[in-house]
Amino acid sequence: MRFTLCNVGLTFGAVVAASGAAPAPAAPQATPVALVGARIHTAAGPAIQNGTIVFQDGVITAIGADVSPPGGAEVVDVSGMVVMPGMLDNHSHIGADSRDLNEFPTRFGPQHRIRDVLSPDDAFWYDAVNGGVTTVITGPGSGEVSSGQAIVVKTWGSSLEERIVKERGGLKIAMGRKRPDQSPTTSMAVTGLLRAKFIEAQEYQATRDAWEEGGREGPAPPRDLAMEAVVRVLTGEDRIRSHVHMAHDILAIIRLSQEFDFGLTIHHSTEAYKVADDIAEAGIDVVGMPLFTRIALSDEVMGTGTLMNEKGVRFAFHTDDPVVGSKWQRGNAGLGIRYGMTEQDALEAVTINPAAIAGVEGRVGSLEVGKDADIVVLNGTWYEVSTLVTRVYVNGMVAYDREGEVP
Repeated sequence: MRFTLCNVGLTFGAVVAASGAAPAPAAPQATPVALVGARIHTAAGPAIQNGTIVFQDGVITAIGADVSPPGGAEVVDVSGMVVMPGMLDNHSHIGADSRDLNEFPTRFGPQHRIRDVLSPDDAFWYDAVNGGVTTVITGPGSGEVSSGQAIVVKTWGSSLEERIVKERGGLKIAMGRKRPDQSPTTSMAVTGLLRAKFIEAQEYQATRDAWEEGGREGPAPPRDLAMEAVVRVLTGEDRIRSHVHMAHDILAIIRLSQEFDFGLTIHHSTEAYKVADDIAEAGIDVVGMPLFTRIALSDEVMGTGTLMNEKGVRFAFHTDDPVVGSKWQRGNAGLGIRYGMTEQDALEAVTINPAAIAGVEGRVGSLEVGKDADIVVLNGTWYEVSTLVTRVYVNGMVAYDREGEVP
């Protein structure tokens, strides 16, 4: 089967020819495109057999089994293929040099922004988009108690600025013991430091509010970028994304979220299975195991997705790229199914759930009318490792086409 290619200008020349990746466009596809004949997994409902999906100007305009391509549309026959939404990875570190992810010896740096070190170099994004991951929440590392602010960004496009889906992707906090050469070292000291910082942020904002309400008399209180980042969490403008493994640390960050009333998602969540009821009662989201190639973990850890679904907790898989490459996100879903998840739950865990956790489900994460045309075409069952991604659309434009290229 051969695809009908869209009209895309070769702006990267030899680089594109060597990589098989399509060049970044100047604007979305103006001509309607209709993918016809595929089994379509929308992540918003049951799969559509022999379906058609139409998109134009970067947005999905129609989808269904009884949809006809509009007049003048570019019709792409994908009979026998599988179509799914562009996947999301809600915990990634791609887009920057690894040496720029932790500001040692700083222990608390919420003012640091991953956006300031993101690179447009295709080498950082190539595997992700070619593996069908079209949006990532990428951020700084876990070496500090707080390493800074993440961002929600697409893995392909004409410029980094245009690829940003959401500026504030969450403030990173890393629970648990730290290196013994610096303080804090123990889990309790990390939690104590965080409590002190949240109180400091409350006092910082109270001082600024009093100055504003007092008619701005006298010198303005000095600004503190670290405190401003924490205040945004306390006011609901941002949320905490917490690196956490041990059950006692999960309980500690839940207590902090309740004490200071901030939005929280726990990431990695290795021992979430031990405190699943507490997580469900707190109403927080979980980004967790399995990481695709870390299959030596216990069955309880590998079954985290199944248990969270049973408890009514919104759950998403992650790769922690570069720990595991983004292109293996589908493999996480396959392992989730192996350990008890339904196919629909596993699909949602790599599409609409990570989108909803990031607060961008209105644009990405499912194939629905009005959403971004981020679409993955595959040559078989979507979660099988033997299945190949054959084409990826981002904002309705061809970001990757495997035909003639097998990386």
